[in-house]
Amino acid sequence: MTLTHLSRFLQCFADVLDRDENPVAKAHAKRLRTLRKDLSAIQQVPEGRVPVQASCEAELHAYGAQCPLARSLSELMPAIHLTRSKSYLANPPSADFGNNYGYGVICGPDSGPPALMKDSDISFGLMLLGPDTHYPLHSHPADEVYYTVTGPSSWRVGKGAWSPRTDGEIIHHPSWIPHATLSGDRPLVLLYVWQGDLETDAAFVPDPMASDLSSATSGPNSK
Repeated sequence: MTLTHLSRFLQCFADVLDRDENPVAKAHAKRLRTLRKDLSAIQQVPEGRVPVQASCEAELHAYGAQCPLARSLSELMPAIHLTRSKSYLANPPSADFGNNYGYGVICGPDSGPPALMKDSDISFGLMLLGPDTHYPLHSHPADEVYYTVTGPSSWRVGKGAWSPRTDGEIIHHPSWIPHATLSGDRPLVLLYVWQGDLETDAAFVPDPMASDLSSATSGPNSK
């Protein structure tokens, strides 16, 4: 049954990426459809859970009533190995960050965390944030696309202002562009796609605006 769930998820994820005018998102949609077409088996991965998982699963389930992608991801969740970055846990940006952050790889290279599908050219999966959690400014060489399965949330690029986002939006971060995320008062579920350098992890970068989060919570989509 998990293979069916994975196939359904790939179709739903490709559909939402294809609706965006961003050519990177459209290229990813085409790649996901190819992966779905060639799908014949699923990798068995060890169980992996994170503290924030239960609240994010509940939020995802609530969205699933109206959102096919949220529903397909919710069905696939029990098979996904969720984990946390060792480098982030070694030097957390806040005392409670480790309990409010996690991610899982659905497709990725052999060198990465356990994934349901193996691919050396593309990596995608989900990220979870607890309510009111600041994921600080960080960067990585991989080109990245995020899809906001739930919301609201706020996003920043470099020294720019916070931008409010709701569910169902696509956010593109080109290679090495520093970016940050702040969840609203509810758990946040995101999907990401990486392309390019899949071997180098994300790393926090100095942020002169880190102490000013007030503007991120005053936008029209904040709660």
